[in-house]
Amino acid sequence: MYDMTGFDYDITDVANLLRLHKRRGNYYDCPFCGDTKGRLNINPAKNVFRCNRCDKSGGMLQLYADLHNLTYREANEEIREALNKGEYRQVRQAKVQEEKEEPLQSKLAPLDERHRTYTELLDRLPLYSVHRENLRSRGLTIEQIKERRYRSVPMYGLHKIAETLQESGCVLEGVPGFYRDPEERWTLNFKTKNSGFLVPVESMDGKIQACQIRLDHPRDNNKYLWFSSAGYPHGVSSGSPVHVIGDLDAENVYLTEGGLKGSIAHYLSGHTFICLAGVNMYRSLRPVLEEFQQRKMKFLFEAFDMDKKLKTDCDKHYHKCSVCSEKGTPENCPYKVEKRRIIQNACGKVYGICQELSLPVSRMVWDQDADGNWNGKLKGIDDYYYAKRAAQTAPLQEQKGVDI
Repeated sequence: MYDMTGFDYDITDVANLLRLHKRRGNYYDCPFCGDTKGRLNINPAKNVFRCNRCDKSGGMLQLYADLHNLTYREANEEIREALNKGEYRQVRQAKVQEEKEEPLQSKLAPLDERHRTYTELLDRLPLYSVHRENLRSRGLTIEQIKERRYRSVPMYGLHKIAETLQESGCVLEGVPGFYRDPEERWTLNFKTKNSGFLVPVESMDGKIQACQIRLDHPRDNNKYLWFSSAGYPHGVSSGSPVHVIGDLDAENVYLTEGGLKGSIAHYLSGHTFICLAGVNMYRSLRPVLEEFQQRKMKFLFEAFDMDKKLKTDCDKHYHKCSVCSEKGTPENCPYKVEKRRIIQNACGKVYGICQELSLPVSRMVWDQDADGNWNGKLKGIDDYYYAKRAAQTAPLQEQKGVDI
C-alpha cells in the first residue's frame, strides 16, 4: 500500500487538481495516452493509478510529476501550494515506495550509444508513402526528409529487429523505447494503436538522443508520444530532451515546441531552432541556452504556438466541449482559460531563465485579430513560414494574417 506518512492529501485531490475528467466510479480519462473512455483507474485506498490502455501506472506524486516534468519533491510542493496545505512536508519515504512499485529500470545509456542504436534502427526501417506525402505536404523536400531520418513505426517483427541490432553490436540496455518482455527477450515499445512515424530528437552535435512518434490518429488532441520504455522491465524514460537544428554559431536563435515543427521551420526560414517537446519542458532549456551563449548567440526569439494567445470564449468547437455539454454555455471556456494560463506561465518561466542569463528575448506572434488574440488559422511557426513562402510564390494573392 502507498505510504501516506507526512501527507494530508490523497490521489483524489491530485486528480481534481489536474482536472481529470471522471467517467464513472474511480475511472477517469487518461492524460498520458489521451484515452476518453475512462480507462484510467485511480485507487484512493492505495493512492495509485493505472491506465488500462497505455499501462501507465504509479503513485499520486508520479501522476502529477510526470505530467509537469517535475521531481517528486517539486510535485509535492506545487500540490501543497495549490491545495493551500502550507509548508513542504517529507516526501522521501513516499518516493522510495513509488520506486519500489515500478519494475526494475535501466540507467540512461550514454549519448554515443543511444545515437548508434537509433541510427542503426532507423536505417532498418522504411518510410511508408503516406508518411512521406504527409511530410512533403508540410513543406519538406525528399532530400530533407532523408536527412532527418524520418521513418515509419514498425508493427511487427519487433523481437527480430532487437536481435539484429544486438548482432550488429548496438547497446539496447538504457536506450529509451527498448525493454525486456516477460520471457527476458529484448523488444521495442511499439503498439498498433501508436502507428505513425518516428521523429529523431537531436543534440547540438547532431546525435540522436531520443525519438518521438507522430501519431497517425491523435488521441484527445495529443499528436505525439515519446518512444519510451519507462515503466517496463529494464526500460528507461526518454527524459524529454531538447532538439536543436541549424547553425550553432548563429547570433539569433529561435525557440519553439516540437522537433518536427522546428525542423520544418528551419528548412523554410534558414533560422536556427531550439525545440522543446512542449512549452512546459522549459527545465531542459537552460543548459542549451548557456552552450549557445558560449558561442555567438546574442538574441532569442520565442516562437511558441499561437495558442498562447488562444481566445477563451466558449464557441462550442473546442476539443473539450463534450465535457461541458451538460453545464450550459459559459461566457469563457474554463479549459481554454486554463490552457492559456499554463502556456503563458511556461512562457514566463522561459523569460525568467533568459533574464537570469542576461539574454535578450522577444516574442513572435502572427495570425492575430484586432484584439491581439489568435485568429485560429496559423498555429505553429512552421505554419507561418509555410504560408509566407506560399504568399511569395503567389504575389498576386492578398496576404493576410501572417505578420510578425
